[in-house]
Amino acid sequence: MNRTLFFLSLLGAILLSPSTVYADDTEIYFAQVDANNNENEKTANVLFLLDTSGSMERGSPTKMSQLKTAFTQVVDGLGDGVRIGLGKFNGGYDSNGYGGYVFYPVSEMDDPAREEVKSLVNSLSGTSNTPTMEAYSEMARYMMGLSPTGYAKRGEATDNDPRLSVNITCSYHGCTSENYYQSPMNMENQCESNHIIVMTDGDPTQDSDTNSVRNLTGEYCSGSYDCQRDLASWLLNESKNSKGRSVRTWQVAFGVSSGSSQVTNMRNVAINGGTEDVRLAASASELAAEFNDILNLIAEDSQTITSPGVSVNQNNRLEHLDQLYYAMFKPESTSVWPGNLKRYRLEGGGVVDANGNSALDTETGYVRESAKSFWTDGEPDGPDVRKGGARAELSGRKLIVGNANGNGSYTLDTAALEDMEAADFGIPDDAVPAFDTKEEVYAALLELWADPMHSVPLLVNYEVDQDGSDADDQVNYIFVSTNGGMLHAIDTKTGEEKFAFMPDQMLKRAYDLVRSPPLKEDNIRSLYGLDGSWVAYRTAKENGDADEVHIYGGMRRGGSNYYALDVSDINNPHLEWRIRGGWADETSTADPDSGFNRLGQTWSTPTLTRVRVGDTVKPVLVFGGGYDPDGHDTAGSRPIKDDLGNMVYMVDALTGERLWSVGSDGASTQVSEMKWGVPGGVAVVDLNFDGLADYLYFGDLGGQIFRVNLDNTATGNSDLVEGVVRLAALGGTSTPDHRRFYEAPAVGYQRTGLSETLYVVLGSGYRAHPLDTDTEEGLFVVADRNFKSVSQPDVITPSDLPVVNGVNAPSLDGSGDGWRVDFNREGEKVMSSPTIFQGSVLFTTYKPSDTDQDSDPCVVRYGNAYAYRADMLTGEARSFNNDGTTSGGDGDGSTWEGEELEGGSIPPSVTPLSIDGGGDGGNGGDGGDGGDDDDDGGGDPKVVFNVGLEVLGGEEIAYDMFRKQRWYPMEKNDANQYFPPGQEGEQ
Repeated sequence: MNRTLFFLSLLGAILLSPSTVYADDTEIYFAQVDANNNENEKTANVLFLLDTSGSMERGSPTKMSQLKTAFTQVVDGLGDGVRIGLGKFNGGYDSNGYGGYVFYPVSEMDDPAREEVKSLVNSLSGTSNTPTMEAYSEMARYMMGLSPTGYAKRGEATDNDPRLSVNITCSYHGCTSENYYQSPMNMENQCESNHIIVMTDGDPTQDSDTNSVRNLTGEYCSGSYDCQRDLASWLLNESKNSKGRSVRTWQVAFGVSSGSSQVTNMRNVAINGGTEDVRLAASASELAAEFNDILNLIAEDSQTITSPGVSVNQNNRLEHLDQLYYAMFKPESTSVWPGNLKRYRLEGGGVVDANGNSALDTETGYVRESAKSFWTDGEPDGPDVRKGGARAELSGRKLIVGNANGNGSYTLDTAALEDMEAADFGIPDDAVPAFDTKEEVYAALLELWADPMHSVPLLVNYEVDQDGSDADDQVNYIFVSTNGGMLHAIDTKTGEEKFAFMPDQMLKRAYDLVRSPPLKEDNIRSLYGLDGSWVAYRTAKENGDADEVHIYGGMRRGGSNYYALDVSDINNPHLEWRIRGGWADETSTADPDSGFNRLGQTWSTPTLTRVRVGDTVKPVLVFGGGYDPDGHDTAGSRPIKDDLGNMVYMVDALTGERLWSVGSDGASTQVSEMKWGVPGGVAVVDLNFDGLADYLYFGDLGGQIFRVNLDNTATGNSDLVEGVVRLAALGGTSTPDHRRFYEAPAVGYQRTGLSETLYVVLGSGYRAHPLDTDTEEGLFVVADRNFKSVSQPDVITPSDLPVVNGVNAPSLDGSGDGWRVDFNREGEKVMSSPTIFQGSVLFTTYKPSDTDQDSDPCVVRYGNAYAYRADMLTGEARSFNNDGTTSGGDGDGSTWEGEELEGGSIPPSVTPLSIDGGGDGGNGGDGGDGGDDDDDGGGDPKVVFNVGLEVLGGEEIAYDMFRKQRWYPMEKNDANQYFPPGQEGEQ
């Protein structure tokens, strides 16, 4: 058997294709409230009810002095978004104590306010009994904006020591009380939380006025604690309390035995108040700690709102040598978000920073606060997208702009600026003052580093070292495009930007790109730039250095164009050609005679391959027809046929000329079943290893899978295609069956005797609506046993594919039509391309949060992410260690639980990474030399599996012919299959 053929039969995988009410997949980064409502901001109103009973003056030091110490510490360390008010027990009206009153209104805590509240608490003294229920009821009246009672009109409430009750106004003519409290709640702010913290050192005394609570709740209660429980429930239940907004009650017991009945009673009040348990403290430091813990919880709630406070997310990644590059962004409440590109390293089976420390924060699933990325000077940049990375190295940007005719480009500098008009930058007559001139917009463009939300970084090697394994001896550049409308070229050694390319279509949007317009209704971004990924065509000199480098990329939601750049000379890049699609916007539409008028939003990352036409072998690009937002952005619906995108194109990589297309209308090859768009990448299979494409596989938004058989003996472009087959129909007409394929498939090869099979793997997932729970998504492995024929006996449907993760899962031997996974978790879906490696299918999933967002529309809930591995032939679950055990994660006994990942947002694909068997993948230096060239690292080469910032499992390479000295990513051939470096052409 052909050695390479056997090797690739087990090492197949497809390159990741980059990746709506209306939305898009940004919906996971927002709460459901309107981000354009200026009233919606992170705010927590917190009213302290402080015990000022006589018992607080006992002990040494006294509890009162400890309270003062603790409160000062808390206020000094108070974070943003928490507003504080103060209440106390009332003394001085009679000898028995008399309810309580609010003496400092809930207020913003700027510096003067912090000093004032500390001073007021420091002036407190213990003077009364402990009328907790009565005082608590007055706090409730204040929060609800109801009328004050006598508790707030007599006794100490009318004394200016420490301060008058907030409802009292005094003048020379005497003191009067307002008719109603001014509630601290802003009812226009959907994201405001409200809290009462009751701190006391003893059981209630002289606390018998149960009417103070009955009159509020309308319910009968008897005794202080019984009434406190009722009041806590009433405050928490927004459908019952008078304001219609929930108030949580916290209980802090100071100097109280944990086993006392008081603690039990206070615990019950806390539970009814929505805070789960009483807090215990026995000293100033413990009291401060409990207050801080409560306020931290409150602050956390108040910050997880709309778009502010959402953590930086790593959706996209690239691996090269021991270096990892992460395209990062931070969602905000406008339509252009800040972005960056940061570099880390693989060491010891984990992702580490420039100091050799773990970069992953397992609590958050994102970058650790103390992590310092490479290229970063000074203090650690952590998860802050605005610090460090390539963004911090930006200086004197060279801005290359594509010409309006689509051929050639020019450098936009101050000289070129003189001959341009404001309209060239899209500046309207009513422009905002900060960007109402071309000079201001140009200056902003020179500093803009926007979000690379879906752009997977592309690394190209320009100069090799002696053995091709030491990055420090190489010259490498990395390309990443952003929603600022630019493609950035970055030096991998320094992080410095060599140039930024901006199409003329994006320059016409420059005014909006730099000012970042607000979100549309339902928190939808109103603007995208260059949101697609790029591929490279590289030819080499005799010594292995790059001779010519051409890169190609689309716009994704930013538009329907593809661009080709010649970047052979990194200092003098230029636009070679442009394809204009049919998705119309304000700046571009397709030429009706170009053959691309059905090209939708260019989501599909082009696949570079070669075909033979006559005696000529041509480098070509193959890509899907794209995405039609009108047909798929609206949740719960799918058209019977898309207006755009239901095509696949092949173009000459050097000229952009259309060689061939397939689709239902206006295509070179007509296929009536191609009704829906093809946003994902196209898998290219070179079965006989002659460097020419033999088969194409792709999925569409109708849940269908197609194969294209190519004929490399063709005499003309029209004869390139031998036939097109609809291999599988895995979607349906009802909502649960509205499965869509957004990503590229993986294709694996299996040969048994004379029988050959190509296994096509795709996962379904509503990319435009990650929070969707109506569609029954799945992972599908389809066995294409008839791939050499252009006639398909029967189209494969879901009923032909056994469910391998069900209760009565079948035992398969690889002889059927394939298999499928039906996800058991509600809303779970595949959001990236699967991988095939050593006979296993590897894939990741995203599952929305189980918590109903409607119950708290101000909280952002990402959800959960999982990674799976299974045998390609049988569908049997495997672990990432491949040690014979099955996957496990939830502990429910299932063999199909998957491995839960640390991060909760959309995960990337699983990428196999080769490491030394006993090495650590690097020496901690900038380049990461993995060790002596004569040393194999102390063991056989191993493979670990990278998913974003996480590294899973590890196993030995199954072939003795593969020996590694340094960490290196598995390479891919023209069919996008993984193989060990240096083995692609071995026979």
